[in-house]
Order: sequence, then structure tokens, then C-alpha cells
Amino acid sequence: MATGKSPTCSVIYSQAPYWKNSRLIFPFLIDNWQHFYYIDFPPKFENTEKIYPSILIGIAMAEIYRLCEICTPQIVKVPWYSCLEWEIDWWNEDIYWYLQQKFYLEKWNWDKMPRIEFSSSYTENSSFPSVNDTYLLAVSGGKESTFAFEWMQQANLPIEAFTLHNAGGILGDKWLQKFPVFDYIKHQTYLWEIQAHPKEDPAEHFAYEGVRNDPTITNALFIMMIIAMQQGHRFLVLANDKSSNESNATYQGREVNHQSAKGAAYIERFNNFLKRKGLPFSYVSICEEVYSIGTVHQLSLWNKNILNELTSCNEAQWSPEDIRWCCNCPKCAFSYALIEAVTDSRFATQAVGKDLFNLTKLEDIWKRLFDANSEKPFECVGEKRETLMALVKCKKQRLKNGEPLGILAEIPDIEFDNSLLQISPPQNIPREHQEKLNSAK
Repeated sequence: MATGKSPTCSVIYSQAPYWKNSRLIFPFLIDNWQHFYYIDFPPKFENTEKIYPSILIGIAMAEIYRLCEICTPQIVKVPWYSCLEWEIDWWNEDIYWYLQQKFYLEKWNWDKMPRIEFSSSYTENSSFPSVNDTYLLAVSGGKESTFAFEWMQQANLPIEAFTLHNAGGILGDKWLQKFPVFDYIKHQTYLWEIQAHPKEDPAEHFAYEGVRNDPTITNALFIMMIIAMQQGHRFLVLANDKSSNESNATYQGREVNHQSAKGAAYIERFNNFLKRKGLPFSYVSICEEVYSIGTVHQLSLWNKNILNELTSCNEAQWSPEDIRWCCNCPKCAFSYALIEAVTDSRFATQAVGKDLFNLTKLEDIWKRLFDANSEKPFECVGEKRETLMALVKCKKQRLKNGEPLGILAEIPDIEFDNSLLQISPPQNIPREHQEKLNSAK
């Protein structure tokens, strides 16, 4: 891990995006190095002519955040986009939400945060098409988004699905084969599969050695708007669970949260942005009132075998090997604990590939996941109390069955909190849809 020694540059310069057939291209200059970011849309997408600058800027900014993490500039210039002063301030605050992890882990001072400059002449005066109270749900192949899809299907809500693959070009197509649950989703609704990839990997070009925290949320939301505009969907739906609100650390007076863009505060912030811009969409987390363990528990009741089809490991997704679980990372460990807690050790071992409670190399990761005195891993994992409760349940089941405990031997004998299994719909969707979701539980 780098410690304040990541590459730096003078300026990142965003050039105007453009279409080439069904590919949307975002060019950048990092000092004098030319970088291209490609987004490939499927044939069903027809509107390659009129995409509003208010939407294109979000995709450009997501890639800017990623580039700033890899090679941090003094300033970012976006001359092709003009906006009012409040929006300039909004984007200059937004970059904190994504670079906070880098600045904490590498011990940068907050005053080194790059300043973003836009065109000084505001010209956009767009009117947007009308939309319906229908849903575009982002699915990742993991536990929460699979639960969200199943819940919305059970409630008979009008949805299409969307996924953003970091695939194609230099990234290849191996990634596309690691999501068996997508076949299940495609049999029930249309899945918009978008591929995004750079022409050349900037991390390799600049020899970046730090921890990556790609701005997937911002990228996904604005790309979803392009689809939603054509299809007439109002609600951009993600499956961020309640644990997204728990921070990892505090640094120089600011909270640092790996999942900051998934939390309730950011959802409210983003929806205020949409309202002020006049964009007709709403960012919804269908799991805002649900814990991860609740999603896995409910999936086990609806369709237990679907737990075998989940892909909840980021490391394995990027691996050239034909695996879906690396069995070495915090996300694998956390997901394994939830699956075993709602099923049993045999089922969980079959689903993930190994008994992760008895791997010595994971002992430190387990402690960081549940120990209140340890720093929570910078991964999309649950609250420490939630993880502890899952381990409590697993320990009780293993003791009953006479199975080896491994790391579970360190877990206290306390009562499981059943309130973690409750599921409730979000409040920022129509009441009739809330009632349908409540009836589907």
C-alpha cells in the first residue's frame, strides 16, 4: 500500500465526450498523457444523439475521481461543461466522498484535494422528457442486489435490470462469465448489460500501488439515467443496505467511510442535486432499511438454491482464473458468515468453496470484521455488530452439530438479535409500492 507516495500530476483535463456508433467515449489528458474511457451500450439502446450534458458530466466526473486516485493532480479542468456556482461547489465537495479513503490510507492532508474548474459561461437550459413510476434496478450478482430483484419481483413492481461490467477491450470478457445469477434475472426481465473499460489502464501507466476505490456508484447512477431517459423510468434503484452508514475511521476531523456513496446521507444529497438540476429521476436504495443478513435470510426462505449462484467477491471478479470466490478477502469472509448463519456449514462451504472459519490466514480479517477495537476493513461489508451476530448464530449451530469452531471459538456466547432479520421498504417510493413490498415478505 502506498503511503503518501502515489503519483501526482499538474492537471487532469476532461475533453468533451462523443459517440462512435454505440460506444460513448470520454477523453482525458493527464498532463500530456492521453486517456480514453469507453462505455459500450447494447443494440437495444437507440438514443446515441441527444444525451444531456447534465448526465454526461456525472460519468466524466466518476472517471475523474478514479484518475485523481491513481495520479493526483493539483487541479481538474472541465472546459466543455458549464454550471452555476452551487453546482461547482457540489462537485468540489463530491470529490471528497470518493477520495477520502485514499487520503486517509495514504495520509494526505485534506488541503491537497484537487480543485475542479468548469466553464465560466452557463448556457444549458434543458427540458427533460417525462418519466413513469417504474424502476431501473442495478444488479451486481451479489447478495443484496439479488435480494432486491427477488423482492421487487415478488411484489410485482414494474422493473428492468441494469448492470455495469468492467469488461471489454483490455479487460477482456472473462468477467462476464462469473455471474450465474444473471441468467436467472434475464429469464424474468430485461437486463441492460453495459461494458466499460479504458483504452489503457492508467494504474499501470502511472505505476500506482495504492488501494483502489473505484467510484462505481456515481458512474452507475449517471449511466442508468441514459437508459432511464429512453425507457421512461423514474427510479434509479441500488441495493445499499443499512450497514453502508457505518464509518471505518475518522481522519483530520472528517469521517472516512468506504461505502459513503451508499449511505442515507449521500442518497439525500444526490436527490437534492437531481431536484436542483431539474432531472426527473430519484436515487433509491431498496435495501435502505434492511441489513445484509436480512437479505440473505429472506433469500434462503424464498429460494435457498439461489445462494449458490451469488458472486460477492471483488477480487475473484478481476482474477483471470475461473473462480467466483477468492476466499482471502473481507467480503468473502463476511458473505460466508451470512450464508452459514441462515443455512448451515455444509451449505456455506459448498457455496463458497471452503470453510472460511477454519482458515488460519483469515484470523486477522475476522477480528477486524467483528472486534470493536479493530479498524473495519475498507470493503463493502456489514456493521461490526451485524457480523458479530452472524458469527454468534454460526457458533451456536456448530456447537449443536459438534463441528470444529475455528475462529468462532473467540465469539462470546450471547443471544442473536432477531431484529437484524427484519425487512422494510424505503420511504422515498410511492406508498402503493411500499405496501406491495410489505405484502411480499
